[in-house]
Amino acid sequence: MKKLALLLTIQILLATACGTPEPVATPSATASPLVVPTQTPTLPVAPLPPTLTATAIPIDGTLTIRVNVRSGPGTGYDSLGQLDAGAIIKITARDSQATWYQILYPAAQQGRGWVAAKYVTVAQGTQIPLDATPTPTGPTGRVIQRLNVRSGPGTTYETLGLLEPGVAVSLTGKNSTASWFQIDYPTGPGGRGWITSQYVQTDASADIPVLDDYGIVITSGTAGTPSGPAIPPTPTVGPAYADGDSSISPVIRVTFSSTGTHRFTYSSQVSSPEGDAEDWVEFRPYSTSSTNSRLNISLDCTGNGTLSVELWQGGTLLAGWGALACGETGKSILLPAGQVYQIRLSLAAGEGLRLVAYTLTLQNNP
Repeated sequence: MKKLALLLTIQILLATACGTPEPVATPSATASPLVVPTQTPTLPVAPLPPTLTATAIPIDGTLTIRVNVRSGPGTGYDSLGQLDAGAIIKITARDSQATWYQILYPAAQQGRGWVAAKYVTVAQGTQIPLDATPTPTGPTGRVIQRLNVRSGPGTTYETLGLLEPGVAVSLTGKNSTASWFQIDYPTGPGGRGWITSQYVQTDASADIPVLDDYGIVITSGTAGTPSGPAIPPTPTVGPAYADGDSSISPVIRVTFSSTGTHRFTYSSQVSSPEGDAEDWVEFRPYSTSSTNSRLNISLDCTGNGTLSVELWQGGTLLAGWGALACGETGKSILLPAGQVYQIRLSLAAGEGLRLVAYTLTLQNNP
């Protein structure tokens, strides 16, 4: 009995020392299962497709005569090549007057060229979009003569390139006598170049800073006011672009007809002793009433040389048709219809660089 009492006492002491054990819950058969909230998965949102920039679809056009493809909308721009009459072209834009069309032309550096709109036919009612090429910002001017772009304000500086008549330029400065303008010119040193101001039309001369020969600003408040004695500007007129035409490969070919072309106008430049020495213009007249066709010829010229005009056929210089001088309008001549003739325009001999810009107009009367 004493042993039994001792064992009971030991068990009581052990239970007291260890504390009361936690009860273990026994799930009931009818208890609801534990519900764990489930979040709705967030699916990755696919990005919206990028907005496509609308690209104008080129418009088909057909050339009525052989034309020059030029680097800009005007006859003063370089000729990039020629396209024959009947060629289908892809028109992408027009200039503000709708007198020139921009076309796809893979041979050009930017894949674009310009042709005269009057020699292109398009479907009736077709709307040609306006060219969206950005215009220069800030003070601007317009070149009125073909000019050399130089690395500094003077003829002794390196020639960087040429600018054609009609090109708009951003004016960034001028020299102290206002005889040279600094312009934006991406291929020049620091993106700048210099041109003589004599052949630049602008009303912004007073708004551009005066620079030294290194392009450093001297003054900004007196821009346009010479700081010393006036020095007459030295023109840096460049030679005409050498387009490589000849009697075998004339610069333009025109076929007159009763249902097609009755009149055409061609403008270009010739220069000597450098540049393009001559231009050959080919045409074939027609007549509906006799064996001879009657043509009226006009010639307008500007420049510092005397333009010589000759009439050729089959490699032979023709005499007896008369002569055509700059400023003459409506000169009437008779030529056998249906034959091919060529007009050769060149400069007479003279001293120094001579350049003449001309506009030749031929009209084939019925």
